[in-house]
Amino acid sequence: PMIAEFLGIDDVDEALYSKVAFLISRDQMVKHVDAFDDHFITEKGRELGRALRVMEPAAKVRSIDGKKKDTVLTEKTIEWMEDRWLERMTPLTGHASCYDEFAAAIADLSATEEEVEVVEQGVRKSILRRRSSVTLDQMPSLRRRRESLAPHE
Repeated sequence: PMIAEFLGIDDVDEALYSKVAFLISRDQMVKHVDAFDDHFITEKGRELGRALRVMEPAAKVRSIDGKKKDTVLTEKTIEWMEDRWLERMTPLTGHASCYDEFAAAIADLSATEEEVEVVEQGVRKSILRRRSSVTLDQMPSLRRRRESLAPHE
């Protein structure tokens, strides 16, 4: 919702959300990997000659095909990350170890309420809707993603 607002798109509907979700899916990005390889940086670097070493294009999106390296974090890595969280994040945010609480607090920073009209069972009524760049509906998927990267509970 916030990106649509930033872009000046007022009438965002489910069809547009579905289209965007499809276009940003891993499968679509893998099909169009050349759009995500920073080739323009290489081209400009060569064209302008302003760098001692020109970066070569490299794919930023990889397919999930079972051939990739193991991405499961070790217990030692998880402990290191938790230590860094306690050392750096807790003093600044007050969130000792709960990523979900921290993510919810971030969502609250940009949240606004707006009155919208909805139709339920043929009855039109006004309700207050919370708008945020991160919605509460997304929180379980954010947590699942974090847990898939660093399962520890």
